[in-house]
Amino acid sequence: MAAQDAANRDELWWAEPALQARLLRDPMAVLAERGVHLPAGLPLPVVLGVVRLTFLLWVDGKVVPLEKFHIDPLDEGLLFGRGLWESTRTIGGVPWLWSEHLDRLRRTAALLDVAVAPERLPDSRQVSEFVRMLTAQDVVVRLNVTAGRPGKAAGLVWMSAALPPVPTASVRLQSRRTPVLKEQPYLAWKTFQYAERLRTGRQAAQAGFDTALMLDPNDNVLEAAHANIFVRLPEGWATPAVDGELFLPGTVRRRLLEKAPMPIAERTIPYAALARVREAFLTNSNVGIVPIAQIDQHTFPIGPDTLSLGRWLQANEPAAFA
Repeated sequence: MAAQDAANRDELWWAEPALQARLLRDPMAVLAERGVHLPAGLPLPVVLGVVRLTFLLWVDGKVVPLEKFHIDPLDEGLLFGRGLWESTRTIGGVPWLWSEHLDRLRRTAALLDVAVAPERLPDSRQVSEFVRMLTAQDVVVRLNVTAGRPGKAAGLVWMSAALPPVPTASVRLQSRRTPVLKEQPYLAWKTFQYAERLRTGRQAAQAGFDTALMLDPNDNVLEAAHANIFVRLPEGWATPAVDGELFLPGTVRRRLLEKAPMPIAERTIPYAALARVREAFLTNSNVGIVPIAQIDQHTFPIGPDTLSLGRWLQANEPAAFA
């Protein structure tokens, strides 16, 4: 028992003595204080992996305990939302579509006029090393960049990891008007000015749905609050065309448009066309493909094409790594 205690203590080398003692005594209770609730009976190595996910960050190439992470109170990412982020799940410890996420992060940085040196952004190998240091499970990683303080060195670059979302068989959407205007693409992209998206999704959830379907001012379909949408019309599969940067073109959306085994067209999709939809699904890099069961009063079956595309995407995920 003493040898096991010493091994567990070694795994908690990063924790301050008081926190280390509490984690050795009851790690589940400490996690619960952080809003992480695990089922009883999990093996201790699994629990300690979740502890590391909760308490450790990657900051400019170094692993840092959460309690020692600080942001400059004059960082414009904090003060004015001049910050950006990307997230994706890992598969076998490897971040999915990572090169595409880094490309989009650089474009977002240019949009916000945030300078970030390329060597500060972790490549796929660095992400995998960080994840495998934390846990043997697959996770969702999030990379963050801030603008920093004017006249001072560039802002922060840090990465966190978390347990992936619980899989769901299907989702229900409530349509809502997008809060994004054509001259405000920073509200559609993954910046620190993300509150409107969160609020729109919460409003749909309060109405009994899973999330929101965004419509443009002309009642054309754009995307879900946190995912892209694909619909099967009588004339074939379609996804909304990018127009004026009112929505975020996702990495999985791009993968499907370029590689899917069935044709998918980019087109304007009026809200009224939902009455003709035969099946539909959402995509993002955290969940892959999730069928849509309902949009407002319209209901849809989980159709054969959706299931087929889901299987194809899962089978081709390893080839997507870069």
